[in-house]
Amino acid sequence: MAKLLAMKRLLILAFALTLASSKAEFRQWTSADGRTLLAEFLSVSDGNVTIKRRNDGRSFTLPVDKLSEADQTWLKENADKAGIEISAGSNKEVDKSDPLVKLVTGNWERHESEGLKFRFYGERKLLRASPGLSNAPTSFPLVIYLHGKNGDVMTGAKPWSADTFANSKNYRDRRCFIIAPQAPKKDETWSGKNGQSVVKIAEDLIKSLPIDEKRVYITGYSMGAYGTFHLLGREPKMFAAAVPIAGGGNPSAARDYKKVPVWVFHGAKDPTVKVEQSQKMVEALKKARAEVKYTEFPDGDHGIAGQVYNDEEVHKWMFAQKRQ
Repeated sequence: MAKLLAMKRLLILAFALTLASSKAEFRQWTSADGRTLLAEFLSVSDGNVTIKRRNDGRSFTLPVDKLSEADQTWLKENADKAGIEISAGSNKEVDKSDPLVKLVTGNWERHESEGLKFRFYGERKLLRASPGLSNAPTSFPLVIYLHGKNGDVMTGAKPWSADTFANSKNYRDRRCFIIAPQAPKKDETWSGKNGQSVVKIAEDLIKSLPIDEKRVYITGYSMGAYGTFHLLGREPKMFAAAVPIAGGGNPSAARDYKKVPVWVFHGAKDPTVKVEQSQKMVEALKKARAEVKYTEFPDGDHGIAGQVYNDEEVHKWMFAQKRQ
């Protein structure tokens, strides 16, 4: 093991020296909380990156997982070229015989667990691992998407809006695992047993895959938005952020998940779920001093999901959130 660790350190050093010895490239680095720094890349090792500020030549060593998604992607791409992985805090060994691990194929797979059918997506490269070495796999976010009433995520080639998280543009900058459960037609709700099953499946995925437990996100449309608020209240310590669209919830429960950032969307002319349903939740969250954003489309009706999920700013905001 000692020889393997020594060899790995040499590979990391070689990668760092190769990049550092090339012509200096100053680029803007951005932290997860939005702070920027114009600096030159120097090295990366054990989950930390060292950069040198342009204006005064001062060097800084920062955790990789404290950088923006774009910066982490830049580092991973350059590390991939050198044939190594950058650790960001996960050293979980993946059991390739695990049925959940077998779902990580780069395609939208179908599976059933805890009495619920669901679709799942994750690229194979997310499973790269060398247990016990400093190039352990990076951990990735988990996105839970809850469909609306009469929604069907199982039949088509792709599960509706959940696929926006897997499209090439978003996935290149924000790699993640995605689950889209299917509510049974005979019991179409995200409360009760179905909600419990969603939570249990998520917990099983976290145990089986290199998932960052501090970056589990939940979002839903219409009935799925009600489910999002419900599960926030049921498991407030599980989620790092939530995006409910055209739904509502129980305002009295808002204080239970006031530490979870929430971005609420609704159409002012929604005839199906009145806009007051979201407005009441937003006011309750504000009263609880929660971190809440609210976007109301003046001419929007109930069909605003596509407009929201296709907005890259929504994805950027969600993936910037991390549970403390």
